[in-house]
Amino acid sequence: MPQLDKIHRGHYYICMTKQIEPERQKPWTHRTDNRERLIAAGYSILSEKGYEATTVKEVAHVAGVSPGLFHYYFASKDVLLLAVLHEAGRRYGQMMQDLRAVVPSDGFLEAAIEALRERVTQEPGWYRLRYELFALGLRNPTFLPVVGEMLAHVRQIFTRAFLVITDGDEARAQALAALAIAAFDGLALQQLAHPKEDLTGAYALLRRVILAGNPPTS
Repeated sequence: MPQLDKIHRGHYYICMTKQIEPERQKPWTHRTDNRERLIAAGYSILSEKGYEATTVKEVAHVAGVSPGLFHYYFASKDVLLLAVLHEAGRRYGQMMQDLRAVVPSDGFLEAAIEALRERVTQEPGWYRLRYELFALGLRNPTFLPVVGEMLAHVRQIFTRAFLVITDGDEARAQALAALAIAAFDGLALQQLAHPKEDLTGAYALLRRVILAGNPPTS
């Protein structure tokens, strides 16, 4: 499906990396997109090195701004991480909206499941950031509400999609969404830990479980 491939492979990556390409025609003091560049740089470094190893100085360097200017936009590395995760969540929702625009409604769920499966290998940094926040939330109470907010946002997206197969039963759609999120996160973690593992069968089974989530007909 060329449209799906284009959206999934290009949409998020281009948006995140384009912002941190060198801009040699003008000094950093005159850029109007410094905040976006810092978020893009933070996404890249945090997903690669993790929270503890990431420094403000390195993020500023990759973004092409001074460390002092970093603190103009973000009070701390914690605030940057939250901004990165909020932006990642927003773009995830946008990816799903774009997918809806090019895929027939009766094929959307299958296309979305395939997109999530492919994302593990095509954009592993997104999942690494999620796991980083999960770990921080368990260690730092400040981050725990953000974990809940992020999961609730994704659960809401899934719930809206699952209303189609639950015949409008919202409670059932919410339960199915919670189960699906746990399954996708768990499968992604297994794939990252064992990159050569073939989990095609697991995703196929998950797809059948999800599509069987509709209420029984009389």
